[in-house]
Amino acid sequence: MSAGIERAGYVAWQVVVRLVALALCYTVFAVSGALSSDGVVTQRGTALATRCERVGPVSSSGLGWYWRCDAAITWDDGSTGETVFKQSELTPRNHAEPAPVAWREVDNSGHMITAERPKPFAGFGWAMMIPLLGVAIMGVEIPGPRSPFAEQWAGRRRTTRLQLWQPLALPVGWGLLIAGGLATAAPAVVPGLAVITLLLGHFALAAAVVMGINRRRHGLEPPPLISPERQVTCERAGNRLRWIGSAGTLLGLVAGFGNWLGVLGAVAIPLAVLAFGQRLLLIADRHRGQFDGTAKDGATS
Repeated sequence: MSAGIERAGYVAWQVVVRLVALALCYTVFAVSGALSSDGVVTQRGTALATRCERVGPVSSSGLGWYWRCDAAITWDDGSTGETVFKQSELTPRNHAEPAPVAWREVDNSGHMITAERPKPFAGFGWAMMIPLLGVAIMGVEIPGPRSPFAEQWAGRRRTTRLQLWQPLALPVGWGLLIAGGLATAAPAVVPGLAVITLLLGHFALAAAVVMGINRRRHGLEPPPLISPERQVTCERAGNRLRWIGSAGTLLGLVAGFGNWLGVLGAVAIPLAVLAFGQRLLLIADRHRGQFDGTAKDGATS
């Protein structure tokens, strides 16, 4: 009976996780300006707030607290209309101060009315849309004492200590995506680097998804131990990658000093290289310990 209750609780928790991920995806997409940057502007005008209310922490505006304002619009051709602005595009000060707005035609799916204001983080919103939708679809595995899979997670943690890619793919992927997305809001330290960072981030997350699906289907078996010769090779490669990553990070900091969002995009890839090098050194050390322990057990037997 208790096992059934634990499993039901776990399923309910996963439903909550997916709903939160969907809400977070909508919030990031809307607040960053990605949603309102789509489409072609066909008409411009001004809007005056007629009524504003504070909403949150969970509402149709997303996660967080926002001003939700009803507004009367006067278009440049003299026509008028009304609409609702949900994510603080208008505030109570717009009762007297008109805000510029635009009518946007969105492909063949209709239109939308948006407040015309700078949207520097629209690229970040677009970059995070697919990964957050992926979280909403696949869920997030969070080990806990009440989880029916707690023993599996304990064994998985022991196994991943010897894995190279498994523990790196998710954090590196999310790090590259966040850094690359934020870097689109600032002048580029290296032209085109933000796009490359975003592509590598998506690739790393896709690799993590493939490994996760494979793990769910076939389990996670310990990798074969690395021989002493390969351990030395891993250490050399790890040290070189650490030096390359450290040098690239320092170069990015110097080249973009003061442009911190641009610097974030410039150092993301070197930091990922540094993390990979550090992981190689850690794996070589752990395999050495396992290899020595196996050799000792063989000698005593």
